[in-house]
Amino acid sequence: MPIVVLKYGGSSLATPELFKSVARQVIRTKEAGEDPVVVVSAMGDTTDHFLQMASQITDKPHARELDMLLSVGERISIALLALAINAEGPYEAISLTGSQVGIITDTNHTQAKILEVRCGRIHQVLQKGQIPIVAGFQGVSTEKEITTLGRGGSDTTAVALAAALGAEQCRIMKDVDGVYTADPRHVPVARVIDRLDYDQMLEFSATGSQVLAADAVSLARQHGVEIAVGLAASGAVGTIVTAGDFTGGGVRGLVALRSLAALRLRQPQDLMQVLADLRESGLPIRGLHSEASRPLLLLDSDQMALEALLASDGWNAKVNPYRRLYARISAIGSSLEPGGKHFARLLGLIQKQGCTPRWFCCSPLRVSFCVRDDEVQDLLVRLHEGLVVS
Repeated sequence: MPIVVLKYGGSSLATPELFKSVARQVIRTKEAGEDPVVVVSAMGDTTDHFLQMASQITDKPHARELDMLLSVGERISIALLALAINAEGPYEAISLTGSQVGIITDTNHTQAKILEVRCGRIHQVLQKGQIPIVAGFQGVSTEKEITTLGRGGSDTTAVALAAALGAEQCRIMKDVDGVYTADPRHVPVARVIDRLDYDQMLEFSATGSQVLAADAVSLARQHGVEIAVGLAASGAVGTIVTAGDFTGGGVRGLVALRSLAALRLRQPQDLMQVLADLRESGLPIRGLHSEASRPLLLLDSDQMALEALLASDGWNAKVNPYRRLYARISAIGSSLEPGGKHFARLLGLIQKQGCTPRWFCCSPLRVSFCVRDDEVQDLLVRLHEGLVVS
């Protein structure tokens, strides 16, 4: 039977009833003539809960011990889902950790990269007619230490397994039914995109869309793994990510990152130290630009670690925070290079809205720019209405 990899996120496994629902979906996949290999994340907010517990003990947890702690969440999920499938019958499921499956990583704790997937154990399980339930987000390093893959690591696990197994498809099941042309919470007329190529999906992920992890998309492109994104509650697939060009040019979708703090450095030579401080604090950098010949950083404003850095004497002397918050809008598609008709139309719509765009970043696949955070809602609706192709 053809192998398919099914991945379920934490929100799909938050309660016993949801475990039973996922179990029934997996069984239906088996009954339909496919061999499912299931990858799961930790339940609900388990990972965040563990991180919070660690922070209450120490503000500088050892990375190795963090990996040991965080890997527990997925082990809970695989055991519970295997129990649910076995209770439902008639098939037998078996739970497997990342190390038992043979997911070999480098030695970089909390942000490990997969080096190799040894599939012998999974093939043995499939040959017995069993359903393997694999812990996402984790592996074992070349030094035989438990490692985790960072945020979105379960997506990466699923794609890596699909590539190693030669799976027909990797289905990432979410609490949304696909990749949308914009966030439907802010743009009510947004719709699901039926097909995207790898490069466009990578731009969605890299600019702030949380549907698929960027590392997983990059790995899928490298190995030619077709990804299907669907709704966990029903099992229905909405978006296919694969090779090919699915548009003649124009904008496929919009991604907005809200409430960004802009920090301009007082001296360019402080940039390396500021970047090192941010890396040590675990703060993601959303953008690096230049203004008035000085580096300018965009960061999430709602991070306690950022507030602590800004309150420190060392940082007060290095950075000048802007008073207002900004939002970054990214238009993603093809043929969007400056000077083209699609770029010109984008600028025209922004001007008609009366907004002043700042800090452009452009390529044929993407145009990103910032506006004041209080301007983004109405501008998103106008841009979606005037730009997004079907």
